[in-house]
Amino acid sequence: MADQPQPGTDSPSGGPNPSGKKKTPFSVAQARRELREAERILKDYEKRNVSGQMLDDAKQAVKDARKELERLTTGPREERREARSEFMQEYYNELGGPWVAELVKRDPELRKIFEKAIRTDDLDGFMDDLFQSKWWNDPKRSGSWKSAFQLEFAKDKTGWNDALEQARIAIREAADDIYGMEIPDNIIDQIARRYLYQGWDKNQGRGLRTWLASQFKKQSADEESGLTPSGLLVDTERTLRDAARNFGLFRPDDWAAKTAASILDPESGLTEDDAWNDLIAEAESLYPAFAGKLAKDRSVRDVAAGYIGQLARYLEINDPEMIDLQDPLLQKAFTNLDQNSNPALMPLWQFTQEIKKDGRWQYTTNALDTYSRIGSDLSRMMGFVG
Repeated sequence: MADQPQPGTDSPSGGPNPSGKKKTPFSVAQARRELREAERILKDYEKRNVSGQMLDDAKQAVKDARKELERLTTGPREERREARSEFMQEYYNELGGPWVAELVKRDPELRKIFEKAIRTDDLDGFMDDLFQSKWWNDPKRSGSWKSAFQLEFAKDKTGWNDALEQARIAIREAADDIYGMEIPDNIIDQIARRYLYQGWDKNQGRGLRTWLASQFKKQSADEESGLTPSGLLVDTERTLRDAARNFGLFRPDDWAAKTAASILDPESGLTEDDAWNDLIAEAESLYPAFAGKLAKDRSVRDVAAGYIGQLARYLEINDPEMIDLQDPLLQKAFTNLDQNSNPALMPLWQFTQEIKKDGRWQYTTNALDTYSRIGSDLSRMMGFVG
């Protein structure tokens, strides 16, 4: 929705009209502004040779704006009146976000003011009534919507302009830090206002993070966006991928990326702790011998370090971290059963014997030295060597 305009000559009045001139209903004036704004954005895109989904959306926005204006200005009078009433209902609902509608429902004075504004299609009257209301003048009744409204419609615009600029900076920085994503200027100018009205800096920035997640999905789906994700998203993805590996679990190639994106989207309901708990639960289910021993900072790789070290030593692998926990020898040790058929780690001495039965050990220097030593011992026993 375009920025709310200042009351002026093109806003309707609910009272007498001293000038004798017929004023344009606010809904019509606003619809025209939205059409002009949509056409401006499309023209800018075409001038900059923008293509893909963003251009398609801009074209559709122009079509929708033209259709809306036509709905408000043509047809029988009753249909126009109903259309304008619907427009105003949507306008005031969007003014501060969905929760404002709940605020209005709870406050009888506000509800009357909004209902009158919708019925009369009168922004001037709405603002006059609002400024005189107890809700507006009571300092105890506050919130992001009220604070933003007071800033935007104050006589001195310095505070509002400063707040908008700070919102733009916060949005840009968060987009870069979390996703490595750039937000186009035409979008950020619109979103900055929502940031202030809906209090996106509150509740650990949930509102901003929710919007950024939706914007990331949109840019990711647009092949022309040139988006190369980075920042917290990639860090989280890398952490999850390493975690799955260190807990000895198999995951599809796109699992880490999808899970990281869900964690960063408040609307998904998935937290980082949820992802870790799922990994731990699955690892303990897959390897019952480790049940109760695993935690976020204590993986299967940590608990089984002795087995991994032994495997690296006998197979002459310089870096134990290079050993995959899906290695058949480790899997055999981790899923071993004791004499009572209860899950139990294979004894380390037995695990060493299993390594020496593996074909990979046969070609190591360790194996050749062992065979050479055995051969020498046999020669001595048979008297061939003094």
